[in-house]
Amino acid sequence: MSHFITKRIFPGPVWLHFLLLGAVLYAGLTALYPEPKPILGPPNATRLTVMADSYAKLVGGQPTAADMERFVDLELRDELLFREALNRRLHLLDPVIDQRIVRNMRFLSPESLLDNATLVEQGRELNMHLTDEVIRRRLLQVMTQLIISAAGLTEPSDVALEAAFKAGTGDFREPARVSFSHVFLGEVSPLAGTTVLERIKAEALLPPEAIRLGKAFLSGFHFTNLSWLEVNSRLGREFVAALQGTISDQTLNTWVGPIASVYGQHLVYLESYTPERDQRLDEVADKLRWDLKTEAEKQAVDAAVTKFMAGYEVRRR
Repeated sequence: MSHFITKRIFPGPVWLHFLLLGAVLYAGLTALYPEPKPILGPPNATRLTVMADSYAKLVGGQPTAADMERFVDLELRDELLFREALNRRLHLLDPVIDQRIVRNMRFLSPESLLDNATLVEQGRELNMHLTDEVIRRRLLQVMTQLIISAAGLTEPSDVALEAAFKAGTGDFREPARVSFSHVFLGEVSPLAGTTVLERIKAEALLPPEAIRLGKAFLSGFHFTNLSWLEVNSRLGREFVAALQGTISDQTLNTWVGPIASVYGQHLVYLESYTPERDQRLDEVADKLRWDLKTEAEKQAVDAAVTKFMAGYEVRRR
């Protein structure tokens, strides 16, 4: 009876009926009970600790909860890219990784007479590509470059450069720059410094002659076309503030001082000063091109990571 009903409703041989019924049941079970996704995470605790310690040394304070969440994101991202690189068997295709494995294997067995190919094979059997941090970083680099290459990015156009320049108007500034020579007097009183200054002026000494009246200075006696930030890195904030206060058309190519720095007193011969100004597009085009290219690459990698991440069950803790 069932055979008759089946043939009346679904024409064709019985084996086809069973095949169709099995396909329907399989589709239904797959929809109700999907195959579990591979697990990504939780992040490596040791790497998170290293990130936190590095951050603390850099900024001089402990990372906040938001910082730690960012570190978790970075570690999960790296682990994801590492796994994707392994899935694509990139560790079998990179000669740099092979060289690293050979180096490690010869370190473990200095007396080994095996050739490099055999050592690479043995290193892979030992899962060296899974445990070596240098290989991990190399795979992350290769995977990132593979994503960028697959994105088919092009160089930023002139139109894009001009648009970015207009959007950043006010941000593109050439800093003020100053050129000067100095006589380093060391730890002397301002009065003693003034006495030396008066002698220099009375004898109309130029820097090469005047320098002999001072002491040796490790960073040299002539500074050319420095920004105030660069001056600050060499002589300190107090020196910068004092020198800025002396600059005028009347003080160029003349001696001023004494001016105190973190090292002592200085007499300064101002040679040139160029105030801060807006930069032109041609001056910042290379930087803009690099920034736009870098941002496009970052977006391509971010999009790939988001796509890959959807295939995993992510565990942050």
